Amino acid sequence: MRKKDNLVNKNKVQPIEQIDFFQIVDQFFRTEPLKQFMNEFDTMLTDSFPYHHIHVNTYETDKNCIVELKIPPVKKEQVRLELFDQYLTISITNREEIKEFNEKSSTFRNYTSLDSLSRTILLPYPVKENDIKTTFKKDSLIVTIPKKSEHFYIEDDL
Repeated sequence: MRKKDNLVNKNKVQPIEQIDFFQIVDQFFRTEPLKQFMNEFDTMLTDSFPYHHIHVNTYETDKNCIVELKIPPVKKEQVRLELFDQYLTISITNREEIKEFNEKSSTFRNYTSLDSLSRTILLPYPVKENDIKTTFKKDSLIVTIPKKSEHFYIEDDL
């Protein structure tokens, strides 16, 4: 068994007592087994959630503001839009339910999974629900908002 005095840092030849806490932590997280574990853990998390976010592309035409949302391939019923003043929130909910029953072995299996994803977008100005038009396609949702008129008419006094 080695004594504490004989332990040295591989990068620098210093006794363990002279290495500060942050160097010890840094060395720990740079070890190859821990790096491999962290990479596998990240991969496991990213694979279990295939859609992390909703891509948003906004642009303007002469008459409209367009918000194009790239969404996962879901059904129209799974998409929900909410409007509050200048904020437009898109929510996608995916519920999967599997029920299996085997009479021969008298087993029953019930599996339910619920995934949800949402994104809130700040619109350029407050909008009324009736003004918004949406178009749903396979992997995208297009929200069309009419521009507010920037022309003001001045009336003459009589």
